[in-house]
Amino acid sequence: MVALALAFAALTLPAAFAQTAVTNTAVITPPASVSNTNTATTCISGVCSASDADPVSISAPSISKSFSSASISAGGTVTLTIVITNNHKLSSATLTSVFTDSYPTNATLTNAATPGASATCGVPSANAGGSTVTLPVNTVIPPNSICTVTVLVTSSSAGTVTNTIAAGSLTTSVGTNTLAATATLAVTPVADLTLTKVASAA
Repeated sequence: MVALALAFAALTLPAAFAQTAVTNTAVITPPASVSNTNTATTCISGVCSASDADPVSISAPSISKSFSSASISAGGTVTLTIVITNNHKLSSATLTSVFTDSYPTNATLTNAATPGASATCGVPSANAGGSTVTLPVNTVIPPNSICTVTVLVTSSSAGTVTNTIAAGSLTTSVGTNTLAATATLAVTPVADLTLTKVASAA
C-alpha cells in the first residue's frame, strides 16, 4: 500500500471578533507515483480538498456593580464598585467611547468629598460632589480579564438608591454590554434629638 501525503492548509486568520465564520481546509495530495482516479468535484488534477466552516460568536463584554455595604446612614459614605469583564478569549476590549456611570437623578447619591476613584485599567474620573464616574476612551482590558473601578460615594437623604448601568452603555472594540447592571443601597435617617431639662420649684 502506498501512503498518501496529507497536508493541511495553513490558516492565517484575522481577529475572531471580526469574522462571522472560520473556515478550515484540508488538502490531500497523492505522491507522484500514485494516480488518483477520484472523480469527485472537490478533486482537481488528482488533488482533493475539503472545507469546514464554523460560525464565530462575538464574546460581548459584561458589567456588574455593587456597594460595599447594603446600607449607610444619611451623610455616610460607601464604596461603589463596577466590574467590567472582557469575555473575549483572544482580543483586548478597547473602549471606543467614554464609559459613564450616571447616578440616579431621583436620589441624592453623589461622589464623596474625596472620591478616591481608582481602576485596574485606565484612569477613572469622579469629581467631588459630582454624579458620575467615567473611564476614558481607548482604555484597554486584556483578553479574558476584568477591570475593576471603585469610587467613594455618599447620600444625604434617607431612602433607597437604585443605581443602574443600562445595556449598551459600554461600547468597545469587541461589542457592547447586552445586559444592565444594578446595585441598590438603603440610606437610613439620622436621628436629630434635642434634650431639654427643666427644674421644678422646691
